[in-house]
Amino acid sequence: MNKFLLSAIALLTCVCVYARDYSIKVDTTSVPSAAKEVLVQRFTQMLEAGGHSVSAEGQEILVTGEVLDRMETPGSISQTALSVVVKASCGAAKAEFPLKGVGEDEADAWLRAVKRLLPRSKEAQKFVEELK
Repeated sequence: MNKFLLSAIALLTCVCVYARDYSIKVDTTSVPSAAKEVLVQRFTQMLEAGGHSVSAEGQEILVTGEVLDRMETPGSISQTALSVVVKASCGAAKAEFPLKGVGEDEADAWLRAVKRLLPRSKEAQKFVEELK
């Protein structure tokens, strides 16, 4: 029983040392508000998969976006195609996620692009590891 109790305490100590609280702040001047909620959801999934938690009081992860290329498709039903890069930074940990999306307007294209951000991608896992 004592060995089990000591093992449980050691495991809990390890989890407490490596697990951290983070808050996610999306810069709405560079990312449309329609895409903000999806970005928060994706980064929350990334962090929770890495054993971290998300709260309002945690260390801040700043998420920004930048349009690299914008194209309008010709025709009666015009579509907007965007190549964007989503950047995340927290202290020394930094990551860039290149994404593409096509939608009825720029906000819809942004939304479709950030939905392609996969929480279990290699880039996402690398970013979460850098946070430790």
